[in-house]
Amino acid sequence: MDTNAHLRSTSQSAASISTTNEWALELSSAALDGNGANTRRALARLLARPVRRSDEQFQRQLKVLESVFLKLRSMALIDELTGLCNRRGFMREGCRLLEALRRDQHGALVFYFDVDNLKVDNDSAGHAAGDVLLLRTAKVLRRVFRKRDILCRLGGDEFAVLAACSDPKAGEAITTRLHESIASCNANNGPPHLSLSAGMARFDPRRPLSLADLLEQADVAMYGDKLANALHAGRLSAAQSPPEPQQLKRLACASRAEDSR
Repeated sequence: MDTNAHLRSTSQSAASISTTNEWALELSSAALDGNGANTRRALARLLARPVRRSDEQFQRQLKVLESVFLKLRSMALIDELTGLCNRRGFMREGCRLLEALRRDQHGALVFYFDVDNLKVDNDSAGHAAGDVLLLRTAKVLRRVFRKRDILCRLGGDEFAVLAACSDPKAGEAITTRLHESIASCNANNGPPHLSLSAGMARFDPRRPLSLADLLEQADVAMYGDKLANALHAGRLSAAQSPPEPQQLKRLACASRAEDSR
């Protein structure tokens, strides 16, 4: 092979690799988005064959590969125990929603929930009891929030919800429904009984914050609610002065570090 032919061959090979990489990225994106049509098209390109209705064997192969990729998407973005989004899925879908809300100038609420005393239940009654509380939490959240809201188990005993809403009274109404749903859950089920600490942050499209910042605000508010619950239950002295927000943040981090041991 002469030098020019070799250069042409090398250039064609590099272009083929580049195109293949682009198709692979397209396939990954389509699979993560759960877009069946785009997933099939990207798979067809990667397999270097056109999709033909008459090619039944190839269509069956595409269906199998599509189901595999969608299963991988589920594993990557969905919490296996509760069926809610995991942290990765929540951040992915939540950031998209916030960007759309910013463009349309609509508000939203971010909620942060913590299952009270989960570690105690795990230690005293075993992890099966803890799983029951996590499943009940997911069920309560599904009852309280709408199907279009993004529900998430962030990990461990922590949950979050992003709800598009501009009504200034919506937070209060949601909190009322939450308390009613928890009371109903406990009345209709035996131990372990469910208790949640909750915090909320507002998304203002005129002064937009990132989802990570909103989660941090809601987390601090949640820990304030947890301390208030402890005070109400007599686990905290009323003589203690209420912590400042930064103190709450440090306490929350210290508490999670302790729970992870």
